[in-house]
Amino acid sequence: MKKSTLLFIGILLGTVFVSRQLFSHSPVMQEENLPGFELAESEVKVFPNPSDGRFQLTFEYKGEEKISAKVFDITGKLVKNITEDLVISENSVTSNVDLESPSSGIYFIRIEWGKKLLTKKIIIK
Repeated sequence: MKKSTLLFIGILLGTVFVSRQLFSHSPVMQEENLPGFELAESEVKVFPNPSDGRFQLTFEYKGEEKISAKVFDITGKLVKNITEDLVISENSVTSNVDLESPSSGIYFIRIEWGKKLLTKKIIIK
């Protein structure tokens, strides 16, 4: 099965998925074009989901690498960079996110640290 088909099925099922090519600017970009990225095994929790644009983000984190977190809409357009809002503790990262009157639809939270990449879907009603 093609990777794009698997990605589409993951979106429809509302599952947590990890993608090395999500939001790439090239629809034909392959995993091998992003050398050094590893799949992150951590679970991202977003509550509430669906949301009105305000939600809490929590995920496990044990490390010292710089963390980047951004919210994208379904087209891949950056909606908000939430990196500065992250609160890092000994074993986890949390953030209270407010997208400030977003349009209804599907959004993605993309989290990167070190060579790890993790993506979580959220629905805004």
